[in-house]
Amino acid sequence: MAQWPAEPNSTTRTAEDPVFDRAEFATLADALGDDGVREVVWIFETETRDRLRRLSNGGQDHTTLVRELHTLKGAASTVASPRLTEIGRGLEQRARQGVAPTAADLAAIAAALNAYMREIATLGFSNPEA
Repeated sequence: MAQWPAEPNSTTRTAEDPVFDRAEFATLADALGDDGVREVVWIFETETRDRLRRLSNGGQDHTTLVRELHTLKGAASTVASPRLTEIGRGLEQRARQGVAPTAADLAAIAAALNAYMREIATLGFSNPEA
């Protein structure tokens, strides 16, 4: 498995991670049912987009920045998004070292989220707010 690059602004490792894990998602859907998993996915999307806005605005103290990225990592893992999980993991590690996400990092989060949501749509889940 590839390791995070040494450069502090790189998120290239995540290109190797799948956007969506169907088997893991099926397990979640079995546990929550279609309505439950649909709700979890839309909450995840909404909160991740809100998180991106906050991160884009900057100005978070160290604790808040680490918490935002830790939450991204955990939420992405819950909804079966390995790529977003790994982006969150790498950015959280960097945040713990005092390195804030760059514009490229935030673009990588947005791109991975959009790709994940496209995969979800192929399963017949539609956003109730769309």
